[in-house]
Amino acid sequence: MDKLQTAIIHINVSVKNQIDRETFFACIEGSISISFTRWAYHIKTFFLETPIPVMHDIVLAGIFTFESLYFAHKKWDPEGYANNETTEWIKEMYYLQMGRAYELGPERFI
Repeated sequence: MDKLQTAIIHINVSVKNQIDRETFFACIEGSISISFTRWAYHIKTFFLETPIPVMHDIVLAGIFTFESLYFAHKKWDPEGYANNETTEWIKEMYYLQMGRAYELGPERFI
């Protein structure tokens, strides 16, 4: 069992309608519309409760990219439901990956 499956199991423990791996993947990758709100709680819970090291392992395993996490977070959690530490970490990693870290200011990395 990989880290993504572990995160999905954690999310599904507290909800009536369970999300499967394929649906979760489609939500993060953008092929399921935000207007399909049935899965919004699941995705928001992922960003709120999944520890940063687990998210990092998911990216390192090649399941998602920092870019897909960044845009999924912006799409599914526009009101900022996720904790600030996770939000800022995803943003920093995305900007670093895209070679745009300078836009965040050097004080973030010192």
